[in-house]
Amino acid sequence: MKVKLEETVQELARGFRVHASIYSDPEIFDLEMERLFRQSWVYVGHESEVAEPGRYKTAYIGTYPVILSRDSDGELHVLLNRCMHRGAVVCREDRGHANHFRCIYHNWVYGSDGRLVGAAQKSGYPEDFDKSALSLVQVPRVTSYRGLIFASFNRDVEPLLERLAGVRRYIDAWLNRSPVGRLTLPRGYHRYEYPGNWKLQLDNGIDGYHGNYVHESFSQILERSGERSRKEVTRARNTVQEGNNAIGLPRGDALLERKFGMLGTVEMHGPAMAPYRAKLAEAHGEEAMEDILTQRNILVFPNLYLFESHIRVIRPVRHDHTIVDNYTTWLEGVDDAINTARLREHERFFGPASFGATDDLEIFVQVQTGLAAEGAEWFDMSRGMHREEVRDGQHIGHSTDESTQRAVYREWFRRMTKETATAGAV
Repeated sequence: MKVKLEETVQELARGFRVHASIYSDPEIFDLEMERLFRQSWVYVGHESEVAEPGRYKTAYIGTYPVILSRDSDGELHVLLNRCMHRGAVVCREDRGHANHFRCIYHNWVYGSDGRLVGAAQKSGYPEDFDKSALSLVQVPRVTSYRGLIFASFNRDVEPLLERLAGVRRYIDAWLNRSPVGRLTLPRGYHRYEYPGNWKLQLDNGIDGYHGNYVHESFSQILERSGERSRKEVTRARNTVQEGNNAIGLPRGDALLERKFGMLGTVEMHGPAMAPYRAKLAEAHGEEAMEDILTQRNILVFPNLYLFESHIRVIRPVRHDHTIVDNYTTWLEGVDDAINTARLREHERFFGPASFGATDDLEIFVQVQTGLAAEGAEWFDMSRGMHREEVRDGQHIGHSTDESTQRAVYREWFRRMTKETATAGAV
């Protein structure tokens, strides 16, 4: 470790910086897996993916492979995806239906609840062989909030509702884009990976500063097509107004919001959306509807993003390798045309051949490459400190400010150093 962990995040009254080693040091990465991912609530899936008994999906808690399954009694389980005999994974599919999981190495078989139900050539074991001691390891805490399923290895972790207290109202608004307050995840999803640290994606989704530059080519395309001028795009990003904010929340959560929309989202205020807006107003009330339709990128620390069109899940692999899965969402209680429009816009800006996500991936590679240059050891994240407001524990800045990143690294520092202080003073 190139710098003491206690010195990696430094905050002054008008300055905030993080040490570059937190993106490049393998030792820090290993500590993150233990202190952030093993000790916290981590998102593992959505209830619609395991809606019926026998349904399962594979996921990760940090670098630990797990299976999210629903047993024959309808109970949810999160199981380590590792055979108790010789350690091979017992489930190799991303998602499906099965009454059991079979290890291909020596044919040990486990039920959907993780119980060892059979070992091949059982004559090799005594009659009193204790199979119960060799069931798949259960992740001890599993809870869902409005369909979002979280798990934790920490038996003593705080209740999930307490953990989500600061970000819960924004999660509710995101879910209430459905008039009935529910969504489902279609079968398909897309995955990308990049040779860089997982926190580069963590930082980026709540960064309103880069859009005019990294996504300039998309603005040019919109202008050429007559859809939206570049001045309109810039004005939407830069205007100082209520509802055009970067908001840092307690516990490392954060969000970027723009009341009148941003790139990569469906325009909700046009005449074509009038029937949909009427449904929302009837279900949630006129005032709530306007809040619900505010465009937001919501980060639930450490691995979950809720975007207007999709759920994004960050999976750390190594200090310089990350996998990201994007699951499009289907709103219940709306016409198919609405969901189709959301999907088309998602494909255009966030999909594997899109104009937006591909730009960001290139930036992640450039940052990780730049980290090899010694002598420039700090990332400055002080933008907007002089103008942000603190209200009810929320740090509220302009949408191009780094109020969001500061919230992330205050919590990162607290958890990594096991201290209650928000950051290390210098």
